[in-house]
Amino acid sequence: MAKIVHLNRHPQEAVIDALEFLLERAKAGEVTSFVLAAATDDGNVATSWAQADFGKRAELIAHLQLDLNFAFTQENIDRIIGQ
Repeated sequence: MAKIVHLNRHPQEAVIDALEFLLERAKAGEVTSFVLAAATDDGNVATSWAQADFGKRAELIAHLQLDLNFAFTQENIDRIIGQ
């Protein structure tokens, strides 16, 4: 069967896909806690968490920070090593 590739996806679809992926995993019992920060169209930031005490929230936020640091390093590796 052919794989359908959407060439002109609306940017909002990526947000929906990510949230639906996590929702499906949560319904299957695979997501046990979460933290969320979402930019809204009016410039505000919505934050939320569930089943996460202070320590778990800090742990999950630290994972997000590591992802950000890794992406920054990948984008700037030539400048970082001086080439």
